[in-house]
Amino acid sequence: MVNNKYKGKVVLITGASSGIGETITNFFLKSGAHVIVCARRVALMKTNFQKFNKITYIKSDLSKPSETSKLLKIIKRRFKIIDILINNAGVAYYSPVCKIKREKIISSIEINFLSPLFITKEILKLMKKNNYGRVINISSGGAVNCEKNYLSYSATKAALNTLTRTLAKETKSYNVKINSMSPGPCKTSMFPKNPFDPLVCIPTVDYLASLKKSGYSGEYFTSMKKINIFPDLKSNKNQKKI
Repeated sequence: MVNNKYKGKVVLITGASSGIGETITNFFLKSGAHVIVCARRVALMKTNFQKFNKITYIKSDLSKPSETSKLLKIIKRRFKIIDILINNAGVAYYSPVCKIKREKIISSIEINFLSPLFITKEILKLMKKNNYGRVINISSGGAVNCEKNYLSYSATKAALNTLTRTLAKETKSYNVKINSMSPGPCKTSMFPKNPFDPLVCIPTVDYLASLKKSGYSGEYFTSMKKINIFPDLKSNKNQKKI
């Protein structure tokens, strides 16, 4: 069922070919937005979203800096406005710290942190110019829980949360809201044993994508709850003598 909540809005979503990215893309397409989708598997995206017309496909492998740069050049050439940015592309490698390979760490940093950093950096130029933008960084509870054998994933998602917080402070004079969210333990190809359907993340995505000018920025959300992962270091409540 199609509604018009996001009619006229332009949404950019990375990692849109499957899982959470596919679910979020379907939501915005059904809500009337024009969605720019990027991923390596363009053929799969065209199959998944074939019934929609307001969509732009861009093939991009965000593990390669040159591909990120190419993606941004295409977007800036074809679009003058990006209203909503969803940094969703991600990778998770399972390995104990004592066995992890250097190339896996580098790949995690490139995909989970550097690509959203540089994509956001450029898209913010458009958002500032238009004095409007909503950025949602798809993070993870792993950034806080720090589960064993997922160091590269947890560390890079924590870095993404730090990016969120920093950019929120740097854009507070604009009508731009930048937040992180964990979709929760959703069942995807990356985490096939997780219990939840990716649809559970949509209410939080919708809330953050439609924030008012007075809304939150620089915060972390999950399951429609704001969670404080950045304690006030000056507050006595967050201090305990040892």
